[in-house]
Amino acid sequence: MDDLKALAEFSARIGSDPEQVQAGGGNTSLKLDGTLWVKASGFWLADATKSDLFVPVDTARVLDAIDGGDEGDVRAATIADKNPAGLRPSIETSLHALLPHRFVVHTHSVRTIAIAIRKDAEARFAERLQGLSWAFVPYVFPGLPLTRAIRDAIDSRPIDVIVMGNHGLVVAADDLDAAAALLGEVERRLDAPTLKLESAAPPSRAGLRPVRHAAANALAHHARLRERAAAGSYYPDHVIFLGPAAATPASCRPGQHLLLVPDEGAYLAEDAQPAADELALCLALVLARVPDDAELIRFTAAEEAALLGWDAEKYRQSLTRL
Repeated sequence: MDDLKALAEFSARIGSDPEQVQAGGGNTSLKLDGTLWVKASGFWLADATKSDLFVPVDTARVLDAIDGGDEGDVRAATIADKNPAGLRPSIETSLHALLPHRFVVHTHSVRTIAIAIRKDAEARFAERLQGLSWAFVPYVFPGLPLTRAIRDAIDSRPIDVIVMGNHGLVVAADDLDAAAALLGEVERRLDAPTLKLESAAPPSRAGLRPVRHAAANALAHHARLRERAAAGSYYPDHVIFLGPAAATPASCRPGQHLLLVPDEGAYLAEDAQPAADELALCLALVLARVPDDAELIRFTAAEEAALLGWDAEKYRQSLTRL
């Protein structure tokens, strides 16, 4: 089977699993004869077999941008004559180029994030990932800053697993089956008890609609989940698609898109896009795996503002509305 076709089928599988990838998050890639084929920004991995969403970029030019360029240089590395739709490569293209493996898989695994948002995250990962070739990188702004932090952290070591604080997971291999197996092994090691997320459908509210996933309503019904959801935001896509923290009737501020009404349900604006529903579900799945005694790292107001003001994310949001 053609490697790119195989990658598309694998991408569609993990993209359809809300515990791995949500909405337009996550990205996969293949290096082939000097070209890096990477998921297009804003598109959903779940659609990888339905449309051509892999963008060809010149690997060498991206590597040059890591050393001394900017995000514009990364986008300029797109091979235009092989990209007739004019798609923009993933925000994390430079990360995919940095790793020498043929296949790179970046997910927003809820099992990973549930640990990666903890203050003791690195120690917890060290316990679970012993024996694997792995590295932990505390939160860094996505794109080139994150790629450069990873480059410095791995320092030319052969690393197959990267855990990014308050962000997600990367696995890489020269064979797609090996990458899939490694992803499964990491998921198995990071698995943890989870709360049972069940709740009744909430009543109607003017100007709002209930979240589409019933499990997300548990954020409103479970006091600890509600408290943590309202306390802040924990990973980039949370900020991009749900805004800074969840609102409650007692505490609302501009830019919050998810409203939690205690013992009633979780709501979004009537015109909220599907991506918001997927991230509301992700938030419930993540927080349901966090022990009650865990101390969490929340984004600062400055970190939230940086994400919300980033051109690359505004572009991704615009595509999510299609």
